[in-house]
Amino acid sequence: MHIRTLRYALLSTLLFLGLSESAAADSLSPATYRTLEQVQTAMTDGDWSGADSVLEELIKDLNPGLGLALSYQMQAQIALAQERMTDAEQSLENALALDALPSDQQLNLSSNLAQIYLAGQERREQRTKKAESLLFKAIATAESQATAVPPSTFALLAICLQIQQRYGESIPWLNKAINTQAAQQKLPEENWLVMLASALYQTKSYNKAAQTLGQLTTLKPNNENYWLQRASMYQLLEQPQQQLAVLELAYAGGYLTQESSLIALAQLLIAQGVPERAARLLQQWLADNDKNLTVSDSEATMKLLATAWQLGREDDDAAIVLSQAAIKTNEPQLAFYAMQHAVRRSDCIAAEGFLSQAQELGLDSNKKGDGLLLVGGCAFDNGDKNTARRYFQQALGVAGSAVVAQQWLAYLPE
Repeated sequence: MHIRTLRYALLSTLLFLGLSESAAADSLSPATYRTLEQVQTAMTDGDWSGADSVLEELIKDLNPGLGLALSYQMQAQIALAQERMTDAEQSLENALALDALPSDQQLNLSSNLAQIYLAGQERREQRTKKAESLLFKAIATAESQATAVPPSTFALLAICLQIQQRYGESIPWLNKAINTQAAQQKLPEENWLVMLASALYQTKSYNKAAQTLGQLTTLKPNNENYWLQRASMYQLLEQPQQQLAVLELAYAGGYLTQESSLIALAQLLIAQGVPERAARLLQQWLADNDKNLTVSDSEATMKLLATAWQLGREDDDAAIVLSQAAIKTNEPQLAFYAMQHAVRRSDCIAAEGFLSQAQELGLDSNKKGDGLLLVGGCAFDNGDKNTARRYFQQALGVAGSAVVAQQWLAYLPE
């Protein structure tokens, strides 16, 4: 956590105990009360140096008790305001050691001190363990005294455990945080759910992880990664229909925006036996994103689109899509694929056109020879010997296909 961020977070949560309430809770002398009130006024005015000087003198004169604990607490606030984290840490430790504040305030200071421990860059492992120990003790003490523990404190303890990669141990504390928040009729914090999903994944509790990610997609539906992670849990569970249902729901809501996400959906649709739907989705996406596509993007998606049309027994559509993609991307290989589709359905005239397109776009010599042989073979199968001979003769001039072309020509009658 960034020091400045931590400073503002702690300053906003570190509680000024009302001095009138403190006086009722313990016998602050009138002189101590007035001095603390003076310090509080100086802090409100931003006179940190003046407030600190008064506190230093007061602390020297006070015996252990509420007044001294309040003084240390205010001293910590001053140090935080000036980004003196080491001094703030020491003052909070001093305040807590006195055990003179009400239990809810002891708990609050423990949480703040734990955050400072976690923010430190040196001796991180040792400081994390200190934060963990402090929070365990503070929570246990608060619960034994029937003091309500804020859900954020449970979550903070879970953070300590996850930093140490003790994911399984963090799960009950995260659930406590989430359930306590729910009891207060509040939505769970997004980062708590993220931590819980991560811990469940690390412990291979994929079904529960999927459920938690379901909460995240409800809470933050525009976060595409949550949908993809939720779908991936069902993939790990070998539940492709559930995986498909998640991605289709995300697509229907308009939450899938990345090409890779749509490709994953299309591949699932193909695998589940509905290639026509995959083709329609891909074709719509390509139309919607036409101006933003790179050559490589278009090629990859067009190939998948052609496969989807072909598996849906729509070879005509597959070849047309590939031919259009070849023109758009200036990629001869796509026109070559279109030619192959045409040959498979014995549409030799279309195959000739696609091969010509591929050659115009710069088809390499090896592919050119293969294409000439395929179109020649198509013509032969259709009984068009003259066209077949013409293509085989052209193939003679290509090194990689000359031998096969010669064999075809020897077989063809004059």
